[in-house]
Amino acid sequence: MLVISAAISKTVSTKLYCDETFQTIFSPFHLLYFFATLPLYAQREQIGIRYEQFGAANLDKAEPAFLSSNTLSAFALTANASFKVFLDKRGASSLTLGAQYRYVRLGQDIAVSSSPPAIFAPREAHFVFLDLVWQQRLSTDFTLFVAARPGVFSDFRDVVFDHARLEGAAFVDWRISDELTLGLGAARTSNFGRVLIVPIAHMIYFGGESFMIDAIIPRNLDFIFYPSKEWELGVSFLLNGSEYRVGDAALNSLNMNQFGFANLTAGPIIRYQFLEKTYLSLEGGYTLLRRTELADNRLSGDARFLRQFNPANTWFFRTGIQLMY
Repeated sequence: MLVISAAISKTVSTKLYCDETFQTIFSPFHLLYFFATLPLYAQREQIGIRYEQFGAANLDKAEPAFLSSNTLSAFALTANASFKVFLDKRGASSLTLGAQYRYVRLGQDIAVSSSPPAIFAPREAHFVFLDLVWQQRLSTDFTLFVAARPGVFSDFRDVVFDHARLEGAAFVDWRISDELTLGLGAARTSNFGRVLIVPIAHMIYFGGESFMIDAIIPRNLDFIFYPSKEWELGVSFLLNGSEYRVGDAALNSLNMNQFGFANLTAGPIIRYQFLEKTYLSLEGGYTLLRRTELADNRLSGDARFLRQFNPANTWFFRTGIQLMY
């Protein structure tokens, strides 16, 4: 998992960054996004809804080879909401509470059994979780963030306790100057399509009032321009995925109890403020890396990956509406 993107008008972005309120308003939503599957600008969202589509791609490199005659397309719907409460009068400590639901659907029936009867890969996967982010300003220049994401990641077939999971992260931000903030930490995330513990590096850089670089490596890297108060333009590299437990009895009969789905995308972002604090976002481009697989989590090492689809890279499109704080 690796899950943060930027979209602030140049007037607001300069004020947030140069003012001390940057550390109490901007960064916690950044961290919320790190665990979510939303584009970078989700860091200041109060409510967001998104649709994304991945084009059909061949499975020529699938393992086992009998899968290679198939094609794979997919779409996803995501909805999120959050709010923030301050824990002290100075605003040095706060708690951001959020929730998110994501629905992923494959476009084709893909038989994963090598002999009759045909058993198909899961067509649908869901996650629903809470986002809890505690922020504590340690000094003028240093801020601590701790996040937890308890939730259910499942095909919603015969849901049991092990369909629930806790992901999370912690890092410290260092505000080096009014233009640059750097941070280091670690996360337990399934954004790669597999649950992993990974180091993370955070950077926010403002080049004047009309340009920003926003990154949480290896989750996202975004270059954002603000030509006017209403328009935001940029280029985004985004890793987005999750690992889901499979309760389908037919798949379980083949010892398949885990489904991974992830994509690294690259392309331009356009956002337009058409109402007060309300944005329409459009994003498109091409995938750079992809993962779609079925596994047996009772095994270890590469032996647990029973079906690896290895879809070819393809085009993607993402659009949504966001209400900002």
